[in-house]
Amino acid sequence: MESGFINLLQSWGPTAASSLLIFIVSFLIRKINAISDKDEARTAKLHNDIQKIHADVNHTLNSFGERLTRVENDSVKSEFFYREMQGWRSEINRVSDQITNCFTTLTQNIFQLLNRGEK
Repeated sequence: MESGFINLLQSWGPTAASSLLIFIVSFLIRKINAISDKDEARTAKLHNDIQKIHADVNHTLNSFGERLTRVENDSVKSEFFYREMQGWRSEINRVSDQITNCFTTLTQNIFQLLNRGEK
């Protein structure tokens, strides 16, 4: 039970059958090469697109890095400011307490003197 195609090839002879097979193989090779060229073009385009995306990501990361550096610097400045102000605040509170104590002591001495003078 051989197929009709094989019978036809056998009836044509070995030269004609070989020529037909060579034609079919060369046709398939040309199609594969055409597909390969298209794939190479698509690969090159994808490579360029990936390079652009990579450049955009690097730019974005650098931008975020600069922003982070600025935030860190601002944060350090703020922490330094608050730490320094905390020292001033405690100094101001200490002086305020001393002034309040002086006035309290002075007021008590005045009342004691007034009380002595009334007696």
